[in-house]
Amino acid sequence: TLPDGTAVLLDVKNIKGFFHYSTAVGTTTAEDVDISAMDALLEYLSNRDLHTIARLPAFRDWEYGLNNVPNGLPKKGGNGSLWMDDDYCYWLNPADEQVLSYLVGITMELRRLGFDEVVFTDFRFPNTDEIQFDGDKWQALTNAAATLAGTCASQRFCVSFTSTDPAFPLPEGNCRLY
Repeated sequence: TLPDGTAVLLDVKNIKGFFHYSTAVGTTTAEDVDISAMDALLEYLSNRDLHTIARLPAFRDWEYGLNNVPNGLPKKGGNGSLWMDDDYCYWLNPADEQVLSYLVGITMELRRLGFDEVVFTDFRFPNTDEIQFDGDKWQALTNAAATLAGTCASQRFCVSFTSTDPAFPLPEGNCRLY
């Protein structure tokens, strides 16, 4: 058994967009993950005095991009096709309201499942000149982080982000930067 207050980090969704637990928000996969075992683990953890952290990619999501092309980052000169990275993943547009609504839905579901914190990886634009984006990338990320924190964070639930940029625009509220 783990001592009370121990932090437990679980990957709950992969870069392909498949969830590792039973979800109402997206698609689950049995590939490499036993969904029923993960659901049982989540139930067990929710009944313990632990600090549970859900980790998931924010804007890197093959499944959502495939099914929601207008919400992704298009390839320059690609006639509307989405840009794909070296892992064959589509990247979502951080300024898109539907993308933010999708991330809010995931976060609120994780909160209801008993998580204490969510940490978004890939909370950035891809490092390429091959995408079409007609706005201020920094402002788009700032607004996206503020929307997620303002909608989902509370005194008892933390919304966190990973970044290699020390100037990352961490929003006000119960937020953390990794």
